[in-house]
Amino acid sequence: MSKMSPRLSLLFALLLLGGITAVVDRANVQWDLTLDQRYTLNEATKASLKEIKQPLSIDVLIGGELPSDYQRLRTELTLILDQFQAENDFIQYVFVDPFEEAESKEELLQDLYRYGLTPELEVDQESQSTEQTIVVPWMILNSNEQSVRVSLLQKNLGDTKEQRIEQSIQQLEYHLLDGIHQLTLKEKKRIAVLSSHGTSEDRTLVSLLQSLLPYYNIASFDLKAFPEEPQKTLENLNRFDLLFVSNPKEVFSTAEKFMVDQFTQAGGNSLFLIDPVQVARDSLFLMQGDAVAYPASLELDELFFKYGVRLNKDILTDLYSSPIVLAQGENSASEYRPYPWVYHPFLETEKDHPIGAALGSVNQQFVSSIDTLKSPVKKTVLLATSNRSKRRTPPFLIQLKEATKPLKPSTFDEANFPTGVLLEGNFPSLFTNRIAPFEWERNSEQKAAKMAVFSDGNMAENQLDKGTPLELGYDKWTNNLYTNKAFLQNTVHYLMGETQRLRLRSKEIRLAFLDRNLVAEERQQIQIKAFLFPLVLMATLGLGLQFYRRRKYRQ
Repeated sequence: MSKMSPRLSLLFALLLLGGITAVVDRANVQWDLTLDQRYTLNEATKASLKEIKQPLSIDVLIGGELPSDYQRLRTELTLILDQFQAENDFIQYVFVDPFEEAESKEELLQDLYRYGLTPELEVDQESQSTEQTIVVPWMILNSNEQSVRVSLLQKNLGDTKEQRIEQSIQQLEYHLLDGIHQLTLKEKKRIAVLSSHGTSEDRTLVSLLQSLLPYYNIASFDLKAFPEEPQKTLENLNRFDLLFVSNPKEVFSTAEKFMVDQFTQAGGNSLFLIDPVQVARDSLFLMQGDAVAYPASLELDELFFKYGVRLNKDILTDLYSSPIVLAQGENSASEYRPYPWVYHPFLETEKDHPIGAALGSVNQQFVSSIDTLKSPVKKTVLLATSNRSKRRTPPFLIQLKEATKPLKPSTFDEANFPTGVLLEGNFPSLFTNRIAPFEWERNSEQKAAKMAVFSDGNMAENQLDKGTPLELGYDKWTNNLYTNKAFLQNTVHYLMGETQRLRLRSKEIRLAFLDRNLVAEERQQIQIKAFLFPLVLMATLGLGLQFYRRRKYRQ
């Protein structure tokens, strides 16, 4: 049997390799060999993608020349979008450079701000020169004449540029699926926002409620609407899936507590933001610079106690806290300086729970501790102070000048006070073996429910600038942005049963970044090595090949 010639063998090998490559490419076969399985879609994601029955286009606004970090973000996004396309042919995407055909850069930037597509200014300092690049890290999802904006950046206070990109890449699958969920949502669940009992003003809840509108139908609700017919009020309340109570200041009557209790027994979920201790903030920040902290009573203690939590009448202080800005000096010599304010603690989220996964610190103000008690309800601590905290029991005087005094870390010798608790399961009724305040046919079959309780009534309230609502979590005095909004969004989603999408936030991806300081120090050596090594390698291979040929043909 004659042997195949070397040329024919090489041609056959190339054809075989090409055929295998074509088959694998057409079959879209891939193996995810990464330790963190970053290129494997979640099963819930695949199920959601298969439900798309009409064309869905995605415009990604990070086309063109980008800084190296954003190039990496675009590469990872491309890989995920390719997987989305492989799961459903209705999905198409394109990368767009918004500045490519813009006649006026200034007008384009104004349009971007107007439509909520906030650009990012990236400053890169290399070789004693500064290069500025404007990046628009957004996607626009379009389907059936509807559009949804999706941010590509995950911002947490204190993150470095590398950490921000890593977090953003980690959350790409979640944000994409969340945007698709908004477009394909057919029936919205309902949220009742309590408007009675002196709750938060509407304009202070604008930021949070507007962010929830794409997912839910939201309506104000008055527990005092029919004082002569409380049955009618309870019937109306039972039409909702969630009761949202933000910063109430008026006492709840027995009949109103019965409504909340029976709503919970019927499987209704609720979110309570409560101030167990009142602080006159107007007198603290606008008048003489001091305020009295005094216990408040809403007559809800026995209800929460029955469910398994107790909101304590205290104020927590913490070394890890957000600053406040105070004026120093007089007239033209005055200047504004930030000072640590122990009454506004940073709260770390529970990273192992879908609500707090991949989020930064939450900022709370004049917050109280919460005790968890024995009850049949499952309890999960969502927020807690650091191991450098302390509590004070009212009444006592809070003075702004405390911020300018040196802190003594040794006095902050208490730790990990819960300030937010999630309750899940079958809630025991407060009115078991009690006479009901009005006639009501109680449910014979109890349903499981969820409730989240936070000991900061102002947690969901956004600041105002000349009457205009600002982003929830943004502090206009320090220009800091906290994650209150994302945290409360996640809390609402979880209470509403959207646990599968939230679990995507727990997906961890570990990326390798260059040490920028080391690169700057050894820049010249790296450039020389990167330039010379390929030349030396090619020269060595060339000389070796030439030596082999001479030796072979001499023989």
